[in-house]
Amino acid sequence: MNVIFQTVLLVVPSLLVIFAVYLMLQNFLHIETEKNHKLLSIENRKISLPMQLQAYERLALLMERIAPVALVLRISRPGMTVIQLQKEMVSSIHSEFEHNLSQQIYVSADCWTLIKSTVEETIRLVHSTAGQLTQDSDAATFSALFMQNVLENNNQTEQTLGLLRLEASRLF
Repeated sequence: MNVIFQTVLLVVPSLLVIFAVYLMLQNFLHIETEKNHKLLSIENRKISLPMQLQAYERLALLMERIAPVALVLRISRPGMTVIQLQKEMVSSIHSEFEHNLSQQIYVSADCWTLIKSTVEETIRLVHSTAGQLTQDSDAATFSALFMQNVLENNNQTEQTLGLLRLEASRLF
């Protein structure tokens, strides 16, 4: 009986020491894993933040380039007909949008939906304005009517730019 008691006296403290070491190692490994995760997150942020900012810049530029006033000023040339101006405006909008399609992965779903809606609304406004004129009307008449329609329909470009600014500011 004395042998069993002595064995228990030796084994129990050993088991307690092993358990304490196990708990300390678990805690240490957990802390190290958290620290490594935070360091990795910081490194990833250093890489992704510039890409996200560039995406917001490019999408803001898209909104500026398809803004009705900028669009008319950039595309309209003397001697153009309504049909020519309409086609070039729509082509320019599609080209600008397609050039920036990949940027959608860096913005929220709501923001991307608003961007698409703004593009579609601008195209719709170009078509509806062209539909109000005869085919042989000149670009100046189209431009004047287009600007009037923009004022009446509250183009979404400024709202979209505001959301882009807000989301970009949240990155900091």
